[in-house]
Amino acid sequence: MDSLIAWAVGIMVTWAPPGTSLIKDAIETPEAGRARYQEIASAAAKVAYDPESKPLFGGPRGRAETMALLLSIAYYESGYRRDVDLGLGKLSRGSGVDSCLLQVRVGAGKTREGWSHEDLVGDREKCFRAGLALIRKSFGACRKQDARDRLSAYTRGRCIVNDKHSRARIGRALNVPRAPMTDEEVHASMVKRAPAPAAPQRAPSSAGNDS
Repeated sequence: MDSLIAWAVGIMVTWAPPGTSLIKDAIETPEAGRARYQEIASAAAKVAYDPESKPLFGGPRGRAETMALLLSIAYYESGYRRDVDLGLGKLSRGSGVDSCLLQVRVGAGKTREGWSHEDLVGDREKCFRAGLALIRKSFGACRKQDARDRLSAYTRGRCIVNDKHSRARIGRALNVPRAPMTDEEVHASMVKRAPAPAAPQRAPSSAGNDS
């Protein structure tokens, strides 16, 4: 799992070197930014590799490709900026109704999952889960489109042929270096890391047992 997170952070650093933003609430050191990137990658991995969630792509690394798409969309929507990630300042909300790294349009309301803006910026997993649900909805609505255009309902609000926004995000995700682990290997490593259940405590022997 560590190699998967390192792979994802390496991709993110290449796309958006941390510590370079001049926006007041986004300013941070490269070291702090890289540490934050690791937290972002870990949250994306938990969502993409959730056994109860079907990946967007097939094949032995379909979940890695799903994770790469989440990170690609986050790059285009927020550049992984600190202010957007943490919900700091007016510039963090795009048009004023968008939230978190994926700029999920929630306004003052809630997502289908029941999450508010505060929920999305307070928990990166919720941000990625809400975003993944919208991506899946877009893929379904645009299933008759070219595979590269199936994100257009997410990016443009409707299915569009030859949508440059969809193609940029999907193309960037599919052109990353191959993930170092298959989905099966990642799941196996997650099982190994799961804490062992605590041994049941035995009841103390009764005092004065004269049997």
